[in-house]
Amino acid sequence: MNRRRLIQSLACGATIGSGAGQVTSVLSLEALRNIAEAHGLRLGDERLRVLQPVLERRLPLLRTLREMEIDDRIAPTQGILK
Repeated sequence: MNRRRLIQSLACGATIGSGAGQVTSVLSLEALRNIAEAHGLRLGDERLRVLQPVLERRLPLLRTLREMEIDDRIAPTQGILK
């Protein structure tokens, strides 16, 4: 598990749907702790408090990316190659 994948998982897990398609952030320490543990990591409260504002800043971008329609003909990327 790399750091980027963990942050994406934490951010995705920290959002829930509420009414008419709106997305509300739920960034409690308990939710973040549960998501980290699901990925086999044990992060302390101090570390999770550092992650909270980072994830809050990234949530709008992740929401926008989730809403983008991508044609099925576009293959998944293998990452950025140097």
